[in-house]
Amino acid sequence: MIRHLSFLLLALGLAGARPAFAAALPAFEAMQADQPLFVELVLNGQAGGEIVPMRSAGGHNLVDAALLRKAGLNVAGDGPVDVAQIRGVQSSYDAAGQTLRLDVSPDLLPTNHISPFARERAATVANVGAMLNYDAYVQTGDGTTTASLWTEQRVFGPFGTFSNNGTLRTGTGIKTGYLRYDTRYRYVDENHALAFTAGDLITQSLPWTTSVRLGGLQIARDYQVRPDLITTPLPSFAGKAAIPSAVDLFVDGYRQQSADVQPGRFVLDNMPVVNGAGQATIVTTDAVGRQIATTIPFYVSSTLLKPGLLDVAGEIGFLRQGYGLKNFDYGALTASGTIRRGLTQHLTVEAHGEATRRLALAGAGIVFAPGRFGTLNVSAATSRSEGRTGTQWTVGYSYTARRFSISAEHDQRSTGYRDLGTFDLANYAGTKRADRVIATVNIPHQGSIGAAFIDGMTLGHAHTRIASVSYSRPIGRFASLFVSADHDFVQHSTSAQLRLIIPFGRNSVSAGVTHDRGRGTLAQVDYARSVPTQGGFGLNATLAGDEDGRVYGQGTATWRTDSMELQAGGSFTPGQRSGWVGATGSLVLMDKSVFAANQVDDAFAVVSTGGVAGVPVSYENQPLGKTDRNGHLFVPQITSYHVGRFAIDTLNLSADHVAAAVEQRLSFRQGTGAVVKMTVRSIRSATVTLVGRDGKPLAAGSRVAREGAADSEVGWDGIAFIEDIRPETDLAITTRDGTCRAHVTLPANAKALAQIGPVPCV
Repeated sequence: MIRHLSFLLLALGLAGARPAFAAALPAFEAMQADQPLFVELVLNGQAGGEIVPMRSAGGHNLVDAALLRKAGLNVAGDGPVDVAQIRGVQSSYDAAGQTLRLDVSPDLLPTNHISPFARERAATVANVGAMLNYDAYVQTGDGTTTASLWTEQRVFGPFGTFSNNGTLRTGTGIKTGYLRYDTRYRYVDENHALAFTAGDLITQSLPWTTSVRLGGLQIARDYQVRPDLITTPLPSFAGKAAIPSAVDLFVDGYRQQSADVQPGRFVLDNMPVVNGAGQATIVTTDAVGRQIATTIPFYVSSTLLKPGLLDVAGEIGFLRQGYGLKNFDYGALTASGTIRRGLTQHLTVEAHGEATRRLALAGAGIVFAPGRFGTLNVSAATSRSEGRTGTQWTVGYSYTARRFSISAEHDQRSTGYRDLGTFDLANYAGTKRADRVIATVNIPHQGSIGAAFIDGMTLGHAHTRIASVSYSRPIGRFASLFVSADHDFVQHSTSAQLRLIIPFGRNSVSAGVTHDRGRGTLAQVDYARSVPTQGGFGLNATLAGDEDGRVYGQGTATWRTDSMELQAGGSFTPGQRSGWVGATGSLVLMDKSVFAANQVDDAFAVVSTGGVAGVPVSYENQPLGKTDRNGHLFVPQITSYHVGRFAIDTLNLSADHVAAAVEQRLSFRQGTGAVVKMTVRSIRSATVTLVGRDGKPLAAGSRVAREGAADSEVGWDGIAFIEDIRPETDLAITTRDGTCRAHVTLPANAKALAQIGPVPCV
């Protein structure tokens, strides 16, 4: 009874105090509102780690707008902002954890731009050197013998490249002598992707113009020297994520990119996709494994330039005449210029002009890719030569997909149209009209079908109209079948061929039947044995017979070594026999040595180990061979402007050899070479037993210092390992009792790992 009465009195006391507490609550809240709070912003479940001031009054949480923008929230205005009043934001304040949680719509978050890893670019290297490429050829048949020797002389270095090439000919019925082809100097400014050429050159052209040979000067954009630059407009793929997620980009079923994205919008820029039409699928995966896939079709045209990109070329010089017939024959002074510029992702404009004393030509064109519907190109040009005016216009269309492609083009020229290649021809009968349509279809597991139609007419009214169709498909795991047919509507003739190809490793055999109106039916068998890249024997042979019993044949045997490639072959037809031999290769002078190698078409390198022989060398993880007795290995085939990895393997070298570097990544200029120095030097090391004044070994852990080398330590029994020791070496040893000095003399007959001592330290 007493207990119940106590509870009753307590309840009455609290009831009496409640009005006083309720009256004091607004004052308490007002006092709290006047005091700033410091909270951590948690944006879509992700804590930023930054503490920001906040004021709370009447259920409103006020945060400075600048601090919200710094945290990644796109809000307007200045000064305190009530986060609960921002559209697209839900907020909650956790007093115990001192955090302000904001659940934000992705539209209010910044856009994340995700690009693939930048293409690697390294400064190119080029050392001074000289090269001679050669191609010797001798042929005999029907009582006549001819011989020729083509050579290219090249001097190169950081200053650029000087080159000259030509052919020395002799034989029955031909004029003996040297015929020069091209002599030029070329320098490339890689920073601006510009190439400067002086001497014999070929003018730049557009698909609707023609190139000519000049002797003069040229400055032209050359984007091939900058593989790190992407010149084609590539599509961008956008999406958004409400929480931190992983994004995967698939193009036609193959994953191209994977990245982590923060909450908000994201854009995948400059993704490496193939030319033509395709489908991109963006898959976002959140922290709990939920996935959302979005498929976006796209179209990429390699004939477009990125917006703002400029491709330009200009030439001035004298028109080359009689090329391949005369050494020096130059005509009138001529100028030519070409320019292309990307205006938008879908539009590129181009222009071209030519001028000489008797000719003026100007033209312009556009390349337009309207969305995912292919590429359209239109151009028009006009010329005036010797009082006559002519025009040319071209319209074309192309579309490329994974399993289908088509291209069509129409060219039209008037009678008076001339350009640098035709203005001085007395009897010119060029093309008046030309129409071309080409289409291909790839059928899964069934092969591919190709079709083409060409219809043209010359200014002399010669008409050509030809249709062609072909079909190819694999048979089984190795063999393949090829069938084609052509029909000439003007000559009313049809030709066809059927061929079966069966490879056997490096060997392949093919057989086929062809038929045309001129030769009738011809059966043919071919055999080929490819030459190994590292050198060896190869063979090509063909035997054919026609419906009249006549037999034809030819064969070529090839032997490739590290220093040259040799060929010998022969052929026969009814009543005629011939045979030939040839040799191709190069001689290179670099690093005070001469190297004989196969013909060098691009860049090359000389790997030097500083005179140490037998060191294995690899390029791009592919073994190339071992250094010779001079410590050199010649690498003849290197892709210019590509950053390649050179490496040496020192594991099998003796313990007294050390290399300062066993790997280098370098880029080479086109047509030049450089010395890749990875010097291996011979060293002598020793274990030295150090003792103190009392003759006892120094304590383990004592510090050993010497000039020009890293410090080492004394081990058990006073033994210290001294690497790359000199004949006379002074050591400074720091022990627990102080410092002392020791002088070590290496015996003249010391082995690779000598044992010296005891050596006193005083």
